[in-house]
Amino acid sequence: MAKERRRRAYLPAGIVILAVLGGGQYYLSNIFAPADTGSGGNGGTGGVPGADVPLHGPANPAYAVSSVYAAVGNDDPGKVCQSVLGGIGGVHFAGSFSTTSCEDAVHKEHKKVTDSETYASITVPLGAIHEEGTSSATVYSCAMPISGGDPLGTFVLTRTDNGWIIVDNKPDPGPCPPADSH
Repeated sequence: MAKERRRRAYLPAGIVILAVLGGGQYYLSNIFAPADTGSGGNGGTGGVPGADVPLHGPANPAYAVSSVYAAVGNDDPGKVCQSVLGGIGGVHFAGSFSTTSCEDAVHKEHKKVTDSETYASITVPLGAIHEEGTSSATVYSCAMPISGGDPLGTFVLTRTDNGWIIVDNKPDPGPCPPADSH
């Protein structure tokens, strides 16, 4: 009987220990968490939504552009509209497709996709990427093998401290520029 009482005492003691450890972890994570430096809102950016938010983009221009194709193929604007196409890039992307927001542009272009799996897995060949130095690049959809939907035009990218972001989107030029040799 005494053994059974001791066993029953372990459960409340275990719960108390877990609660203390969880509370300690929460307390320490709030103390040592990095400060929130974002100003929120649209202060000082001319009213462009998200323009004052530091962006985190992919490690290279090819991945940034293929992320946009994946987002359109999967009808998932959350994948790119606040990161890769945030700020002015999203505004230009929306304008290219005659919509008012990046999200609307992704939804509109998704309706034209005939094979979402193929379209969402498009890869960008090196020849489609024209790098200007180490901090900017242009990627031409007309130089890419696109199937399952429409090409999304020319993307102009800039390298930031946090990765590559798209700052402009416009129709592909005609004729398509020759492949860039790397």
